[in-house]
Amino acid sequence: MSNIKFEINQNIATITFDLENEKINKLSFEVLKEFDEKLNLVQQDHTIKALVIDSAKKDIFIAGADIKEIEQLKDSEEVYEALMNIHKIFNKLENLPIPTIAYINGACMGGGLELALACKYRVLSTNEKTKLAFPEIKLGIFPGFAGTIRAPKLIGLLPSLDLILTGKTVDAKKAYKINLADAIFDDAQKEFMLGDFVQNAITGNLGSRKSFYLLNYPPFNEIIFKRTLKNLEDKVNSDFQAPFKALEVIKANMNKELEIAIKKEAEEFSRLAVTKESKNLIKLFFLFEKLNKNYEKTTNPISNVAIFGNGVMGKGIIWLFSKYLKDVRIKLRDITQAHGIIKDVSKIYDYLVKSRKMTKNQMDFKLNTISYTDKLSGFKNMEFVIEAIVEDEEIKKQTYKQLESVLNDNAIIATNTSSISINKLGSELKNKENFIGVHFFNPVNLMPLVEVIPSKDTSKETINKVLELLISCGKTPIVVGDCAGFIVNRILLPYLNEAAFILNEGSKIEHIDHLIKAFGMPMGPFNLADTVGIDVGYKVASILHEEYGYRMPVAPLIEKMYEAKYFGKKGETGGFYQYDGKDDYVNEHVISMLSNNGKIISDEEIVQRCLYIMINEASRCLEENIVTDASIIDFAMITGTGFPAYKGGLLTYANEVGLKNILESLRKFERDYGSRFAPSNLLIKLVEQHEDFETGEFLWKRWFYYLSY
Repeated sequence: MSNIKFEINQNIATITFDLENEKINKLSFEVLKEFDEKLNLVQQDHTIKALVIDSAKKDIFIAGADIKEIEQLKDSEEVYEALMNIHKIFNKLENLPIPTIAYINGACMGGGLELALACKYRVLSTNEKTKLAFPEIKLGIFPGFAGTIRAPKLIGLLPSLDLILTGKTVDAKKAYKINLADAIFDDAQKEFMLGDFVQNAITGNLGSRKSFYLLNYPPFNEIIFKRTLKNLEDKVNSDFQAPFKALEVIKANMNKELEIAIKKEAEEFSRLAVTKESKNLIKLFFLFEKLNKNYEKTTNPISNVAIFGNGVMGKGIIWLFSKYLKDVRIKLRDITQAHGIIKDVSKIYDYLVKSRKMTKNQMDFKLNTISYTDKLSGFKNMEFVIEAIVEDEEIKKQTYKQLESVLNDNAIIATNTSSISINKLGSELKNKENFIGVHFFNPVNLMPLVEVIPSKDTSKETINKVLELLISCGKTPIVVGDCAGFIVNRILLPYLNEAAFILNEGSKIEHIDHLIKAFGMPMGPFNLADTVGIDVGYKVASILHEEYGYRMPVAPLIEKMYEAKYFGKKGETGGFYQYDGKDDYVNEHVISMLSNNGKIISDEEIVQRCLYIMINEASRCLEENIVTDASIIDFAMITGTGFPAYKGGLLTYANEVGLKNILESLRKFERDYGSRFAPSNLLIKLVEQHEDFETGEFLWKRWFYYLSY
């Protein structure tokens, strides 16, 4: 099997990556071996004046290393040996005595970018799909093919740290600006522009774009490293090793000889590659890929949508569909609302324009896809309509009746409800098979997760068309069973509630927030509650209490705050915190509402009560077959709430702690604080069987089968 083509034309050699039976090019051990063989041919033929490295894949140069092979490496010695073999190949490329040019038209990621760095020149097409990045940090590792060594030399310390520590992507224009590219042009000009570049490289007429980077040398680089470390400590949990190790390696290798630097990089990479953090992140990567393929392509995908409701969520949904579709319609109570809504939607686009991911003209074109109407008859030909109105069952049902009276029989009606049962909401519809829950998370432009909730009557065709629509719009949907709160809110609300119970007993707002953030959550529970809105949280908590009773009581403090209109960031009176520009401070009015009995609660108990109550509710979601795969809950909590990905997700974390330990703690909390901590039957059964959530799902399916008869 050949994955690489080799040809020589007029003394110019071309190596073209084109992996058989693959949509992308990736650097597996087999491919690298073949690449090495092609380099040997170049070395041996002294008539060759230049080497071009290209790709035959559309919009792809090389997507990176083969992650499955990295995942299968079990010990650091095995990883180190593999890395040193790869370095021999890349060093051979770098040391060729002729000009070597990587022509990049499309995605160039990770190991692909490191291969390009080993070339003398990089030429990029201005194709919008041309993106360069070191995404390894998102897998709990860092560039291991000398990327941490070659990048600072080529583009300077600051841009290298920015790319390596964040995993961010750059386009062709940005790459040229930071010296990562030596030339850029449209792919349509490739035939003569690339030819001219190669000839100029051979004759030495290119001129040099290499720069002297003062910040690469003492004492300036020491200041950069110190500030970067401080920034990492402020933003990244210390138990997530990858960015700290990457910084350490770059610092240790600055201005060192390549041979010495390679060994240091390989040693640290080898240790990271076998950590549980890296394994967790790689597992998440594969799950993400699987979910993004979880549909069958249809001959007529949804091409036009309508949005009923234009609050914060509604505007986010309008933005999303206007970005990806050609026909988006919104329902207004009054046509005079249109200007304000379009203005707010354009503000979401502003970030893309400011970050140069979109031009002003492109933004205007997207906004022009939006039309509006104050009459439902304007929805007549819409294929998909989603409501994002007030969280009230009767008002929503009345809206669906009105929509069904004007839509054609095949149109899909969706609800963005965050907590109300889909079966209840669709109970009075005529075409129940076309009704479905599609729950976005706020802010829609940033949150990748969407919960898709079929009712008992929703057709498979409807589910598939909705999944296809959402994935085409850059979202990652999960299909979950119908219940109050679905997955994320059902698991998250007990956590927010518990934090309020703890606060009322004797702890402090800022201390609880600090502990949970130190665990790895992006913000503490009170900061989160203020961001979501206390009014929204109270309404959802009330719905869940009505459905689940004693398990989910509404914390009295939340009810007091709701009645006193302390709604969080969006209100003038604040919430748990008061907000003054960029500053926030504890709201003393809320402190005065506490029944605080001065109880001393240990830090360990605070964290355990907040997390274990979530784990317990998550186990009930498995118990009730709301989902049948624990990894879906892990994914939902990572992408929907910011649960630290490197810990693997909520239930992977539970397995790490030990289900027996969690069960014992829940029983103690039940004795001390009441029945909201009563352990689930599934959790008890798993401990009895010495199983965990990952293996225990099979046990539960057997148990559920027997209980059903």
